[in-house]
Amino acid sequence: MDGKDASEYKGPLHQTGLGIHRVLRCRLVKPMTETTMDDVRARLEKIYASGLPLFTKEGIGYAWEQIKREVGPRRQRKVKSMGEEDGIEVRYICKELVLAYQARAHLLSHSKWRDDCDFKPEYSVLNPVFVCHEGYRMNPKTNKVLLPAPTLDAEFVIKTFQDSVQEWKESQACKKLKSFLSASAKNHEINKTIGFALGGISRKWLEKDGSLRTRDLRRSASQHGLLLTLKEWLQERDGIEEVPCCAQDPCYNSMDKQILGEAGIELIDDPRAWLEVDEQSMMISVAPNVPVKEIIADIARPAVIIWCRVEFNDGLDDPLTDPDSPRVRAMLEGYELHEFAPDQELFSDIVLYTRKSKTAVAPNVNQNVTCS
Repeated sequence: MDGKDASEYKGPLHQTGLGIHRVLRCRLVKPMTETTMDDVRARLEKIYASGLPLFTKEGIGYAWEQIKREVGPRRQRKVKSMGEEDGIEVRYICKELVLAYQARAHLLSHSKWRDDCDFKPEYSVLNPVFVCHEGYRMNPKTNKVLLPAPTLDAEFVIKTFQDSVQEWKESQACKKLKSFLSASAKNHEINKTIGFALGGISRKWLEKDGSLRTRDLRRSASQHGLLLTLKEWLQERDGIEEVPCCAQDPCYNSMDKQILGEAGIELIDDPRAWLEVDEQSMMISVAPNVPVKEIIADIARPAVIIWCRVEFNDGLDDPLTDPDSPRVRAMLEGYELHEFAPDQELFSDIVLYTRKSKTAVAPNVNQNVTCS
């Protein structure tokens, strides 16, 4: 989902994780010696400093294969809600399997809080990609799953989407973006456009006073409008009628799929977008709740990237959902930065990065993390 402005990282509260050790093939130097969380952190930093990728398409694809396998019966568990008075029972059900992603900053942060609990480091599952159960809240009386939020009226969603897209297309920022693309990416090999974590456009979220929260709707609609601009620019540049255009976000529902599909955006399930993105891609991601920057830095060198400005917000002291990192900064040394100044209320502080070279090769395509 749209993480707004690099919000504070919060791990999954209601997920049961299954570590994928193939993704992070680590072994102890002396298995019989006692291991500490300091050892775990040192091992992680050694891997990172070596340049070996935390994320690979092979590893993500392997995790996807695990998800598609037949699993056992669903499990239910009862917990106390942190937001309600003590003693009030809240029930959750573990349903479909999903993937979760953790960047270097997340792994280090998790290892620190595990110092304070009864945790055995030798059983550490501090992996960058792991399979977990998605947890849903249930009505304790009816045992029915409670949806995160109801869906808005279709006509209202369509009008909000169309108005937001039109407003974006008429903006000076849109004109500047297309001008930059025509100047710096006119000869790049590009054949697809991909959106990551742009948010849904049809959920009914309310403010504390009961009024409709329209900001999130306009943000997501405008960001999908920008994705369509990339698609339309590429179609015009190459003189073709259709360009593959897809978007991935776990919060999409059936109404999002219909409306965005009719607009020309195919909605795909995680992790297909990670497997699709490559050196012939244009991609956009706005303040996501997953470490898009770190993943992309490990698996691809897209021709065009639009995401929040990369500085030195690595999230080591103040955890972030999509932190910057040394690897991300190193990757962007091969890109030119362009300021097209979109409305930050709708797009956060995003900027355009165009790859300096017309062609490129994928980084570390067949490497898996190992350490000794």
